[in-house]
Amino acid sequence: MNDFRLSVPDDFVEAIATAVAAKLADRLPDTNGRTASPWLTATEAADYLRCSASRVRKLTMLGDLPAHHDGGRVLYRREDLDDFVAHGGASTGR
Repeated sequence: MNDFRLSVPDDFVEAIATAVAAKLADRLPDTNGRTASPWLTATEAADYLRCSASRVRKLTMLGDLPAHHDGGRVLYRREDLDDFVAHGGASTGR
C-alpha cells in the first residue's frame, strides 16, 4: 500500500478551523447547557457585527438592517445579520 502525504500550509488549516468553529458555535450548547438563540438584542447584534449598538439602531431606523419586534423589544436574527454583511452591508450615501 502506498502512503499518500499532503502538505497544507498552517494558515490554510487555521482558516478552515476558524470557519468550522464559527458554524458550530451556534449549534453547540453554552456553559449552561443551552443552545445559542438565533435572536439577539441590539447590543448583542452589535457585538456580533463588531460595531456599536448605536450603529445597529441607526441601520435599523434607516431600514438597512431588518429587525423583529417582541412587544417592546427589538430583536435581530443572526441569519439576517449574516445576509446583511454578505450583501455588502449598509447602502452608500447615508
